[in-house]
Amino acid sequence: MVMNLISKHTFSSLLSARRPAQGERPIRDESGFTLIELLVVIVLLGITTAMFSTTFGTVLSRNSVVQSQNIMQTEVRYAVNQLVSDLRNANPANSYFPIISADANSISFYTPDRLSDNRMLRIKYWLDGTTLKRQVTKSTGFDTTTSKWTGIDSDTGPIQTVVASVRAPSVGDTSQGGWSNGRIFKYCKKAPPDMKVDASNSTSAEPITWNCDFVTTVTQIKTVVVRIVVSANSSSSQYNYGAVATVRWNAE
Repeated sequence: MVMNLISKHTFSSLLSARRPAQGERPIRDESGFTLIELLVVIVLLGITTAMFSTTFGTVLSRNSVVQSQNIMQTEVRYAVNQLVSDLRNANPANSYFPIISADANSISFYTPDRLSDNRMLRIKYWLDGTTLKRQVTKSTGFDTTTSKWTGIDSDTGPIQTVVASVRAPSVGDTSQGGWSNGRIFKYCKKAPPDMKVDASNSTSAEPITWNCDFVTTVTQIKTVVVRIVVSANSSSSQYNYGAVATVRWNAE
């Protein structure tokens, strides 16, 4: 009898614990999320993920372009500095003037071989499409009979890619120093101190603005002005690089 009373009391307690009195809220709501709520959360998560992915992809793409641009600018600076250094050291070899040939997008000249004593080099720079190339032909000796360096009668040395993805400026300005579009070299009769800047750009130091007396033969060249355009891709920023090289040796 006592056990039956205890069991009934216990069962009644459990029922009263699971069933709150009328008007009272349950201690814990175990009803869960509805299907509509789950769908809304999934849609919001999808939109957030898509926005993050787009932003992250844009940042990575931009970072890649900037890195490529920085690398290319470094390469162009080195290439232009090397070209200017070679030109400033130009000296005559098998002709009475160091520059062999020169046109809008190529130049060939003699210069001493700084790595070998009593040797000369024949160096050629030219723009091949969108690639600036350099060819170095080393002399093999000196013929005392003809008083000429041997092995450098033509451009036969190995070809080196100096920098890729460059081009000549597509816009020219014949009123400012005679630049025309599609060329990277300009040749002047005067040295830089004698070259006048156009009156409308008297404070400008850019070589492209310098007025230039054009040469008719390579023997008249005293100054070589270089300008190159570089960009990482078709949609990135374009940068113009200019340099001036004065030929130190003067036949006159």
